[in-house]
Amino acid sequence: MEREKADNVNEPESMKKKRAGRHLRLSEYITSQLPEGAVVDFIFYEDFDGDGEKEAVIGVTRFAPFPPDSAVLIVKAEKNGDITHDWFMFRESPHGFEQAGVIDSAAAADTDGDGLKEVVISRVFGHKHEIDITVIDWEGAAPHQVWHSGQAYFHGSLQVADTDGDGIAEIVVEFGTQDGHEVISAEEACYHVRESKVYKWDGKSYCAYPRNVDMPYASFNTAVRFLKAVWKRDYEKAYSMVLIPPFSGLDGLDDPSLPAFKNYISRKVMPALSRNIEKGKLVPAEPYDTCCHFSGPEDDFTVELSRTGSGVKISGLMISKRRVRDGMQM
Repeated sequence: MEREKADNVNEPESMKKKRAGRHLRLSEYITSQLPEGAVVDFIFYEDFDGDGEKEAVIGVTRFAPFPPDSAVLIVKAEKNGDITHDWFMFRESPHGFEQAGVIDSAAAADTDGDGLKEVVISRVFGHKHEIDITVIDWEGAAPHQVWHSGQAYFHGSLQVADTDGDGIAEIVVEFGTQDGHEVISAEEACYHVRESKVYKWDGKSYCAYPRNVDMPYASFNTAVRFLKAVWKRDYEKAYSMVLIPPFSGLDGLDDPSLPAFKNYISRKVMPALSRNIEKGKLVPAEPYDTCCHFSGPEDDFTVELSRTGSGVKISGLMISKRRVRDGMQM
């Protein structure tokens, strides 16, 4: 997206007449600067540079000509009625992406503790709709990129909030891993085991710290890791993830021990898990807080979960043959 000049020579004649007769309203000026085919993604109106006057910060995406690209228009009305603007151009893309990204979401918050808000923007890339993060700050009146994530995260996972109660906002994102690939067909699904990071300003940059994922992915992660532990015959780990009872039914009332759990898994779970994974991995469906569903070539697996004081635990596992309709498995 090329930088536009305030005295746009292609400005409509009606706009030129308005300019000659009076000062333009802020919305009129902004409209005159938008490239043809552009849409507005977000609008913030705050004093970002600390001079006592507000700036309008507008995310803009132009879809034509292809490929689309995005930029940020920053507009300021001076006390004498004049209006000025500048374009912030995104400089970087996450590793592995050559095509320009398109603005996904944005937030205005004080993330560095200086009492002024920064603009935090996510852009979406590629067919997997992954996002990167850019933070815009002001040095005097000049906006500049103060931080870029350098890597991609899950689409829609950006949160900007004060997560630790210190009065300063943090940047929270989630990203996928290959954990559980032994049993889960991650290549065919948009649902992956997720991990989360929180980026916090340390006085020089935004440093990453691990963070627990939110529901329903806390349940999904637990379900996948349980199936993985069972498949790899790590019975002690799988045992530590379940509630007995109710996991093994009424038998758990008589003997909730590890040997009894191992015997239950060997009789009730491993035969079904083996015949499915030998023919193809399990495909996850949309996860929920209390249950996660996985479909294999022959059987459906529903992992039931419960919240406890020590985290999310497995409370049950239902296995059923896949339904057949008109000669096709459903």
